[in-house]
Order: sequence, then C-alpha cells, then structure tokens
Amino acid sequence: MRTFASFSFVIVAALAVSVGGCPKEPPPAPPKAAEPPPPPPAAPVAAAADGGGGAGGAGVKKSKLGPAPTDGLSLAERMERRKASDAKLAAQLAAEERQRLLKYDKTKLKLHAQVFAFIKKTRASFDHAKTKGEIEKLHAKLEKPIVATGKKLQAIDPKGGNSNVVTDYDVMLNALANDYPDALVAAQDGDAKPLAEQRAEMDKRTKKIEDWLKELKTAK
Repeated sequence: MRTFASFSFVIVAALAVSVGGCPKEPPPAPPKAAEPPPPPPAAPVAAAADGGGGAGGAGVKKSKLGPAPTDGLSLAERMERRKASDAKLAAQLAAEERQRLLKYDKTKLKLHAQVFAFIKKTRASFDHAKTKGEIEKLHAKLEKPIVATGKKLQAIDPKGGNSNVVTDYDVMLNALANDYPDALVAAQDGDAKPLAEQRAEMDKRTKKIEDWLKELKTAK
C-alpha cells in the first residue's frame, strides 16, 4: 500500500510539474497603426514652350511668328519685292495728292495770277535799281504793297495744306521785303554772294510756280 501511495504521489507531482512548466499563451498582438494616406498625385508639368503638353496639343503655345514663306524667294528677293511695292504705293499716293491740289488751286486761279504778277514786278523793280539810294527808296515804297499782297495768301489757302505754291509765294514775298534788297545793297558794296544765293532761290521757286500755273490752266 505504501508503494502504491508513493507512486501515486510521484504521478501527481509529475503532473503538477508538467502543468506548472507549460508556457503561457502569448498575449494578443496590439492592433496595427493605420497606414498613412497615399500622397496626392503630382501636379502636371507645365507644357514646354516648344509645343509639348500632352495629347491633343493641350497647353501648346502658339508661335507669334507667321508661317514660313513658301514663295521660293530668298530674303533679299523678298525685300526687293517689298521695296518695289512700297515705291508703287508712294507714287500712287503722290499722284492722288497732286490731283487734289490741282483741283483746289484751279478754283483760286485769279488770286494766283495776281500774287505771282506782283512778285515778278517787284523783283524786276529791285533789279533795275542802280544805286544803294535807289534800292533803299524802293524798299520803303514797296513795304505796304508787299504786306497787302501777303494777305491774299490767306484768301488762297485759309486752312493751309490745300495749295501747292502758297508756301513759295510766302518765301518770295518775305525775301523781297528784307533779304533781297539787303543782298542788292551788299552787292553794291562788293559782296556778291548773298545776292547770288537770293537769285538762285527766287529762280527755283519762280520756275515751279510758272509750271504749276500752266498746269492749272489746262487741268480739267
């Protein structure tokens, strides 16, 4: 009986040791932390200036330059053609302006004749003066008639820009009022240069006016 009891005690002790030595179950794992949200999609890259930018040409910048010429001409040839075109247009505009001036001045033909006749007569009077005394006397005598004739220019072209020769009249009358007689006096004193310059200028404008008045008489 003692033997059985001892054996039983050994079995019970062994079971106790076996039960006590079993490892405990591991505690449950803590819940996983929430995963961070995915990063936002990257912003689309701006279209390159050379025309990139996605399907369909979206975002493509149009060139400010016009299409390349396809006429087969070189740059120098195109420049020559442009120059010729500009010259043609300028000639056309000049012809139209000349017709406008002719049409206007023809309506003032009587006043033109009066002013130009006075200018020619006054210059001839100065040219016939032989001495400084005669030139100075004539200068004083013609002062008022020159001013009166100058007022007729306003009657010919009140607004300006409509007569082809009013500016020439004005220049010649001013010369006869001052510079021309002064140049004659200087020539009497031995300095011929001012008179030569005055006469050249008067001759040039006289020719222009004569040609213009002839054209006015035949213009329709």
